[in-house]
Amino acid sequence: MRRRIVLAQLLLVATVLVLLEVPLAVTFARREREALADDVGRDAASLATLTEEVMEDPAEHDVSGLARRFRGADDGGTAVVVDASGRPIDPAVAPPAGLPEPLRDALDQARAGVLSAGRLRHRAYAAEPVGAAGEIHGAVLVVHDGAATERRIRQLWLALGVIALAALGVAWLLGDRLARWATGPLRDLAERAAALGRGDLGARADEAAGPPEVVELVRSFNAMAARLEELVGAQRRFVADASHQLRSPLAALRLRLDALDTDDPETAQADIDAAVAETLRLSRVIDGLLALAQAEGSRPQRRRADVVEVVAGRRAAWSAYAEEHGVDLRADVPGHPVPASLVDGHLEQILDNLIDNAIGATPAGRAVTLVVRAGSPTVEVHVVDEGAGMSPDAMDRAFDRFWQGGRGERAGTGLGLPIAAQLARAGGGALHLQPAPGGGVDALISLASD
Repeated sequence: MRRRIVLAQLLLVATVLVLLEVPLAVTFARREREALADDVGRDAASLATLTEEVMEDPAEHDVSGLARRFRGADDGGTAVVVDASGRPIDPAVAPPAGLPEPLRDALDQARAGVLSAGRLRHRAYAAEPVGAAGEIHGAVLVVHDGAATERRIRQLWLALGVIALAALGVAWLLGDRLARWATGPLRDLAERAAALGRGDLGARADEAAGPPEVVELVRSFNAMAARLEELVGAQRRFVADASHQLRSPLAALRLRLDALDTDDPETAQADIDAAVAETLRLSRVIDGLLALAQAEGSRPQRRRADVVEVVAGRRAAWSAYAEEHGVDLRADVPGHPVPASLVDGHLEQILDNLIDNAIGATPAGRAVTLVVRAGSPTVEVHVVDEGAGMSPDAMDRAFDRFWQGGRGERAGTGLGLPIAAQLARAGGGALHLQPAPGGGVDALISLASD
């Protein structure tokens, strides 16, 4: 592709040079030759005028000087003056030996009273009769060698050729650089695509160089590669987590079933109850893994929604549960709508998880407060409890899968906070934990304001 771009640019420049230089050179050559013909014609007319006086008394005039004057600056010029019978009026202006036939014919036509002019190879000539009132006394022939004129024409062609070569060289250099600038990112993109096809999910192309269209293509490729890496990573994590977490419940369930003694009803019932408990635990783990995999694998559309309305709805839904545990579920929200860019249902799921954890960690008689703070470019939603709090290390590990920090006495799967954090990221936000002013935990959800 790079060669084709360079070749196309060279052809374009060459076409422009031909269209510009060839007409210029042809016009210059025509004008130079026309100027030479005009000079010869003027000299012939001047010589014919002077010849009238010279013919009356050649001895009184410097015929040799006159001949040199009208032969021109070059040595190849000729000045011939003859009388009506064709005899030279002086040896200095006699026809040279070997005068070409066309020049003899022109001189004869001038003696007959006919003007004649033309070119003979690189020489220009003009023949003019000498006389007045229709009486012909003789004729003159002036020939100028056009070697200097042809040399100037050749020099112009040579100069134009050098300019053309220089222009093509510059066009080649610029075209090569342009082609490398345009095709380099494409080659890099092709290499990264091949690496991605071989399984290198971390392959990314450089977005810093190239035409805007190529940069946009590279960005799309990098976004696709990042998305693919995220999906494959989520799949691998799901398989690893599932194999790790399902091993223990399945082993316990198998042991319970192997130890089942059908001859002892009391023991058998205990083993059956334990097997059912392991089955329920297994079901919760599977549900959590599927929810986490779904959250990691999705890139849903966002829409404009009122955060205050969502928080008020979740407070109403959890108020009864909070009262059962002796916890006061409060709301500290603005008195006006606070719009944010949300995914349908995600903020509700996040709040459900955080409110459930906060109520479980808060002693009876204390409160859990839902706070909304409007800002730009983010809207903050806080779920603040008044429990015992968490250590910095526990807060860092709270989003690890299957990690349980012992907040409260209820057993869980250790997947709630990872799912909530992934839902927040899927909506363009973030979730993290920080110490609350009263000693509890402040779960902060950052959302993109609308």
